[in-house]
Amino acid sequence: MRTNSTRIAAITAIAFAVGGSALGTATIANAGTMPTDGPTAAMTITNNTDNPMLLDSASNPYGEWINGPRSYLAPHTTEIVTAYSSDPRGIGVDVTYNVANGVQTVMAANNYAGRPTLDGTRIIGDPTHVILTNYLSTGYPTMNASYDVFTAN
Repeated sequence: MRTNSTRIAAITAIAFAVGGSALGTATIANAGTMPTDGPTAAMTITNNTDNPMLLDSASNPYGEWINGPRSYLAPHTTEIVTAYSSDPRGIGVDVTYNVANGVQTVMAANNYAGRPTLDGTRIIGDPTHVILTNYLSTGYPTMNASYDVFTAN
């Protein structure tokens, strides 16, 4: 009997896990749906500092923001900025935040056919106080990039 009870409990737990995963996947798939008729850029920006990041500027000259950058990114929070262009050649966007002590971070995403890059991502000001890392996970036509801002010790 103990074996059957264990099996039933395990099967029940697996059923809830699979059902919960399916429900979670459906929710994620429906949240923030991107257009499919042109190039897109999704930028995950994480503020790992103890300071708020204040938006200085955001540029998307040849497209439109689906979910534009926040004017205030609280400490230890993440946002996902998304952009779209109807131009099949690609899209280029950048977001600049004031971090602390006159330091700015520029996060760039250039999603063009044949050469998606994060060129232009940089720190403006004294780089000894802030660390900016970036990672390009997918490119044209649906770019996904992440940017992490840290305070240097």
